[in-house]
Parts: sequence; C-alpha cells; structure tokens
Amino acid sequence: MNTSSEKFLPVWVWIIALIQIGLVSFFSIGTAMSPSEFLPGVTELNYVSQLYITRNLTVALGIVIALLFKSHKALFVILAVRIFTDISDVVSVYAFNVEVIKESVPMVIALLIIPATVALVYLWKRIK
Repeated sequence: MNTSSEKFLPVWVWIIALIQIGLVSFFSIGTAMSPSEFLPGVTELNYVSQLYITRNLTVALGIVIALLFKSHKALFVILAVRIFTDISDVVSVYAFNVEVIKESVPMVIALLIIPATVALVYLWKRIK
C-alpha cells in the first residue's frame, strides 16, 4: 500500500511546479511569437528578448527534469533560481521604472514567488 511518506511530492507542490512551468512557458512562447505583446518597446525578437525567452524556458525545463528525476534537491535548487530570477525582475521593473509592466508585478508575486517560496520551505524540510 502506498503511504504519503512514499510519495515524491504532495499534490499542492505538483500544482506549484506545474504553474511555474505553465506560466513561464506561456509568457516565453508568447514573447517569441509576438514580442511587442509581452515586452514593452520590443517590436521584434532581438538579443535581449531572446535571452529572456531562453532563461525562462531553461528554468522551466529544469523544473521538468527535477520532477522526472524525482529529486527534491534538484527541485529545490531550480525553484530557488526561479524565485531569485522573479525577484530580480520585480526589482528591475521598479528600478528602471517600467510602467507598462508594473501592473503584472502582483501576479508574479502571487502566482510565482510566494507559492515557490512555500514549496522551498517544504522541500528544505524534506531534504533535511
């Protein structure tokens, strides 16, 4: 019989991971298809927008790989990277006063940063 202690992750952590993958992939693919809709002042793909897309898809792929390997440590590290990336983005929005993106900051905090932080606390306890 399968007990909860034998499960890799509880459902709520899976949901957080899938939201991370889904939202990040959506915005990255959307930016690749129509940069002006996702990045203010960018009408076509350029070096900086491609970096944005690549870093986000790389982290999403990292989360997928951590899940496939069923590694708490790998998932902890990649979610920590994701959180630091999102926090850096939020700080940059305000540091560079990017008015067009400021309205998306609460969504980033509520859907990406806070849930991933809660998952990190859980994973930290599992690792210890």
